[in-house]
Amino acid sequence: MNFTKAFRLIFSFFVKQELKAKRLKIFLALSAIPVAILIITKIYEISSPYSGVTASEIFSKVMFTIYIQVMAPILALLYGAMTINEEVDNKTLVFLTTAPIPRESVVTGKYIAYSLIAIGIILTGLIVSFFTININHLGSITYTKEFFVLGGALIAAILAYMAFFTFIGAIMKKFVVLGFLYIFSWESFVHYLPGITQKFTIMHWIKSLLPKDAVAEKKSILQFLMAQQEPSSTFETILVLSLIIIIGVVGAAIIFKNKEYIMSDSI
Repeated sequence: MNFTKAFRLIFSFFVKQELKAKRLKIFLALSAIPVAILIITKIYEISSPYSGVTASEIFSKVMFTIYIQVMAPILALLYGAMTINEEVDNKTLVFLTTAPIPRESVVTGKYIAYSLIAIGIILTGLIVSFFTININHLGSITYTKEFFVLGGALIAAILAYMAFFTFIGAIMKKFVVLGFLYIFSWESFVHYLPGITQKFTIMHWIKSLLPKDAVAEKKSILQFLMAQQEPSSTFETILVLSLIIIIGVVGAAIIFKNKEYIMSDSI
């Protein structure tokens, strides 16, 4: 079986399987928590217009941070870890490695399948949040530009983090705990440090996709998210993120293709 046919087969199979999986419902439920908070805030804003509490403020100072710095990396970590290690844990590795299909199609097919699922989960919450803050003035919708910019940045975050964690998963068996430590220590702290140090985090490159003027623009709802950031140029950002995705996925596929798995690896 050639790579293209095997890729389509792997992709369609794991998309259908994941849509039926219980964990998808759990991920959707968790992603709905910040949305629920925003809805409650919006109800309070409408019922108490002079309270000073607005859903837009919560969205810009809390929701943006949750989506781009917490939810996107965590979803990418969990799905990235499953790309290869899921087969080890489920003892199905032997079937994939002995089937007459190119091994690299397994990694690339699952990467694309899980990336699309993760993107669907996070964009669903973002879309609901966007309409929530505009629910009482749909005739004059605000923050449309920021919505599309953030949506694009979230897609890039899923793809980049997924590629990174898929690559790590090809090297290490169980790394989810280390992945959480990496997200909430290195990624969450280092990208706030001044100077070139920021560039050693994936988050720096994700935030560099956001409008550069948001760093100084006090009225921008992205200003809080861009605090203490020294964004790189658009060209450099796209180049680095592309390299992270390509090297991560191709590297994982090469490792998976050439690694010799024995029965003890899948028990």
